[in-house]
Amino acid sequence: MFDVYGSSLTVYTARMVKQRSRTKKKTARQKIPQVAILLESSHEISRGMIRGILAYVRLYGPWALHLESGGWSDQKLPDLDVWRGNGIIARVPTPNVAADVVAARLPTVLIDPVDAYLDPTHPLSRCSRIECDSAEVARRAADYYLANDFTHFAFVGAPSDLNWSRRRQEAFVRRLGEAGHSCAVYQTPSDAERGEWEIERQRMSRWLRKLPKPLAVFAANDARGRQVLNACLAANLPVPYEVAVLGVNNDVMICETSQPPLSSVAVDMEQAGYAAAELLDHLMRKTQRGQQCVLFKPQDVVARASTQRLQVNDRLVIRALEYIRINAGLNIRVSDVADHVGVTPRWLEKRFAQTLARSVMDEIQRVRMDTVSSLVAKSGLAFAEIARRCGFTSANHLGVLFRQTFGTTMSAFRKKNGR
Repeated sequence: MFDVYGSSLTVYTARMVKQRSRTKKKTARQKIPQVAILLESSHEISRGMIRGILAYVRLYGPWALHLESGGWSDQKLPDLDVWRGNGIIARVPTPNVAADVVAARLPTVLIDPVDAYLDPTHPLSRCSRIECDSAEVARRAADYYLANDFTHFAFVGAPSDLNWSRRRQEAFVRRLGEAGHSCAVYQTPSDAERGEWEIERQRMSRWLRKLPKPLAVFAANDARGRQVLNACLAANLPVPYEVAVLGVNNDVMICETSQPPLSSVAVDMEQAGYAAAELLDHLMRKTQRGQQCVLFKPQDVVARASTQRLQVNDRLVIRALEYIRINAGLNIRVSDVADHVGVTPRWLEKRFAQTLARSVMDEIQRVRMDTVSSLVAKSGLAFAEIARRCGFTSANHLGVLFRQTFGTTMSAFRKKNGR
């Protein structure tokens, strides 16, 4: 059950409720560990970590959790004159919060702390911490690109020079070097650019244009990956045919709304949250002493359209494929594609046959049906709405084509593959 006071959320498990009812001399709240969670619940990555913390608490609690909903600016500890805390799990967002965490003098687990808090002169450097294994993340990204026969590589780090971004850069460059390849590295933006994406996008677009193609770009995280995709669009660089882009974290909101959808190295944030809670529990019980650092491993690459390229060297065909990818839902015709690339439909069909061994209309239908299958599996949209969005005359017409393409009905496909 939940008690909510303003934006502060205190969580009691069912086990906690039973314990409170059995207590005679002291209230359960006095006995139950009071733990502050400073994670921005507005982001899916942090919500995954919170789910992991709750999973641990359900098994080994009860704990009373103080959680401020919202973003970075909303994260703060309870009033230390009133709150009788026992522990803290925090991704420390600001120097003021860092000062409060130090002042609390409680067992604390930091999540991916920035460089300033790892400096031996800073009091938070003595805290235990949970960190993503960024070197392993980068190795997974490099191995994915190498397995897909890329030979030109680039890395785009976080807008600020952060330790986890540097570790990903260093490990990515090192793994490619072991395979005999070099890697271009994008320069960290200036202070002026960091505050104005439109300014930085122009520089990133120019940088991407100069690099050899086809190019495999590894971005430090999904948010940065989406910016790389935007820069490619501004530079008229077809993704993934000339530039492939891979991010980190598999933040579905970012990845699925990118254009095209962004491939990403998945990171199990629920596992990270569980590990953070377990470590804090040991610290609070004093069964673990001294500073601890726990690394959590990445999962596999979740491949989406931003890296799923065909081996195509014909630039005219690449331009046509990019046009089809962007416009297939508009019920375009072969003549529309031919007009866009400046050739006759007959000549375009010949180039497709030579390069892809299929017709232009086959490619239009393939892209449309890929979009349909994604919407059927990942959205709750009615089939009639999916048909409308993808340019089909009716849900019945789409249903027939869907069964011909995938060998099953849309209902059965959604039931098997839906979230």
